[in-house]
Amino acid sequence: MGLFSDKIREVRDEFNEIARGRDHSFEALLPFIVFFVLALVWRIDIAAGVAFTIGLLFLARNLLRSRSLIPPLSGLLVLAIGIFAVYRSGRAGDVLLSNIGTNGLVLFLCLASLVAGRPFVAWTSYFARHYPLAWYWHPRVRPAYTEATILWVIFFGSRLFLQLLQLRSGREAALLVFSILSGWPSVVGLLVASYLYGTWRLRNLGGPSVERYAEAARLPSRTRRVIQTAVRRIELSL
Repeated sequence: MGLFSDKIREVRDEFNEIARGRDHSFEALLPFIVFFVLALVWRIDIAAGVAFTIGLLFLARNLLRSRSLIPPLSGLLVLAIGIFAVYRSGRAGDVLLSNIGTNGLVLFLCLASLVAGRPFVAWTSYFARHYPLAWYWHPRVRPAYTEATILWVIFFGSRLFLQLLQLRSGREAALLVFSILSGWPSVVGLLVASYLYGTWRLRNLGGPSVERYAEAARLPSRTRRVIQTAVRRIELSL
């Protein structure tokens, strides 16, 4: 029970930073979602007016509270692009093509990183945590991130396939619901699964911890070679 509680605590701490950013995502995405839903049942100009009003309210609130203006301004920009796309095509479902394109881009980057031997999940961890980059390419560390990236390929590949099926069906409301459900809820699930699998795999690989690796990297090269030789001899004798 104690081990399970510790894992829950680890996952909670790991995603505290993500949770803190949810308000900003809400401000940026809500006007677009409102516009899309209303455009399915009302006139486009009415849907655009309501959505823009919501975006401007977010902007005014942040101005009054001296908060960042980037999320509401980003939301208004995305909304403007969506309105333009609907006016050009006459179909609200085409707005979600950008979501499909983003999904395809992540899938391509994951596949390209696997071919290059520098897994995409390792890069995301590096930019989030700023661990030494060379640590991710250690022979007893990289396999964990490679396998986690394969998990991402399966996830984003499946999601892209289902999105394209929904788009071809012409059921725009169903596509919106699927895009929302396969957005934050499923991505958070993917991150939890990647974290749990990655920590388990790193432990089984027996690679150096980040602290141990960084400390060894600070040693003079000759001393480091002596220690590495001694460690290899101990491993061979076991």
